[in-house]
Amino acid sequence: KKDDDNTIPHDPIAQEKTDDKRLVEYLQSHYYKPASQGEHFGIVDTIMNGETPLMNEVVTQEVTHNNIKYKLYYYMHEVGVGESPTRYDSVFVKYKGLKLDSVKFDERASNVWLHFAGSYDFTRRRASSGVTQGWKAGFPNFKSGTNISQAGEPIKFTDTGKGVLFMPSGLAYGNQGIIGIGANEPLLFHIELSKVNTADYDNDTILNKDEDLDGDGEVIDDDTDKDGIPDFADSDDDGDGTLTKDEKEGDDDGDGIPNYLDKDSKDSK
Repeated sequence: KKDDDNTIPHDPIAQEKTDDKRLVEYLQSHYYKPASQGEHFGIVDTIMNGETPLMNEVVTQEVTHNNIKYKLYYYMHEVGVGESPTRYDSVFVKYKGLKLDSVKFDERASNVWLHFAGSYDFTRRRASSGVTQGWKAGFPNFKSGTNISQAGEPIKFTDTGKGVLFMPSGLAYGNQGIIGIGANEPLLFHIELSKVNTADYDNDTILNKDEDLDGDGEVIDDDTDKDGIPDFADSDDDGDGTLTKDEKEGDDDGDGIPNYLDKDSKDSK
């Protein structure tokens, strides 16, 4: 008999309730302290002198993932002045990730590009879903900043979107965890949104958001020609030998399928 025969199966619904209780208790007992001059991020600290609990200042956002309703909490320090990303776009961001015990597991103090829609490794022939569901749901509440960079100097932005995302494990790394993060860990992320790119991952003139054919919020599972390469990374979505970017616009044969997704329509522009 194996030692793990009596392992209790993971119950994501019960875990959601457990995580939310932990997050609420945390938000009731902690407050936000803005970054001091020279610091990249603010601090979430334990209330000691009657500071305003974060629970009184965060926004509660309901997010459904895998048919489970989760609560994502976000604190908006500065909304930003530019555009908000969608869950399909790419963002130029700084961030710091912490567990609820204040242990840091990741940080990018300089801006880095991250692709919300995901990516595709052509060598391994494997798609990645990109960032956590908590990021995909939380970041659209913020706006980018203004690029005030000068020639020959480091890239610099002002009026960026800044805040903190507080997410249950079901919108983070679930019951698997990753290096530095255990299973079923609620997390918080300090974020700063500098720039948004309305993304077209494969440069085929079809935006990522329009490659989500089934409307489930993800693009890694949409593969028109069933060649194993999702449409958002496939330069020839319908596999007819004509690159998607070279397909004529419209629906030439009137079957309700646009030319770039219709193998029967091969005429190029």
